[in-house]
Amino acid sequence: MKISRLHRIYSNTKLIENYSLNLAKEHSHYLKTVLKLKIGDHFRIFNGIDGEFIAQITDITKNNLRVDLINILRKAIVEPELTLGISIIKSDRMLDAIDMAVQLGVTKIIPLIAERSQFRTVNTQRLMKCIIESTEQSERLIPCILMPVVSLSLFLEQTLDNSIIYANENEDENNTLLKIMPIYSSDISANLSVVVGPEGGFSQNELQMLSLRPNTLSISLGSNILRTETAVATCLAQIKLFTASCFATKPILLN
Repeated sequence: MKISRLHRIYSNTKLIENYSLNLAKEHSHYLKTVLKLKIGDHFRIFNGIDGEFIAQITDITKNNLRVDLINILRKAIVEPELTLGISIIKSDRMLDAIDMAVQLGVTKIIPLIAERSQFRTVNTQRLMKCIIESTEQSERLIPCILMPVVSLSLFLEQTLDNSIIYANENEDENNTLLKIMPIYSSDISANLSVVVGPEGGFSQNELQMLSLRPNTLSISLGSNILRTETAVATCLAQIKLFTASCFATKPILLN
């Protein structure tokens, strides 16, 4: 049995080695109907508190699926804090941005309303579903936290303890993410927030607000004008590269 090929699902149920449990209705439907697993088949089940386990299906009925948790694969670990403040964009593109953010190690997502935001609400249920699915796909254990929608000014107040990097299309092209390195040379565990604005960028008032905040760095993502979701992926991927030793979350399976 090749563990890495086993399907994995997230569950907020308490997980204990050598314990049996009945799965929630949506999980039962997914395993039976979509994946077409049968009695005796194995899959992986995890959460951010108890870790990840191999589960074996022991009973299937019309409305229920029972499994045994055979053994633990890995324990949950605390991930370095990486917050994404993202201006709300069109629903399908917002989902793309969230998906990429989860894959790249973000631990908290805060939807933002900026002066030039064309959208001001989010479908929390859809975003959480996307977060869970991306967590399952990317081999992470802890789904990132989705915070309520806030204004940019309130976001800055809520993240006073964090260093902030924000994408600024008006920034000198030579002022790139390479300049975040001094932040980590002195404190590799520094909490970090990444802020990406709406199409059209931040207003002059917002840029001034950001520039006056301590521990805040304006960076350029290049000469091309990027969509919000592309800017999210570009910025986070570079941070992931530069801080690989700190933010690496590649799973180590026990067997």
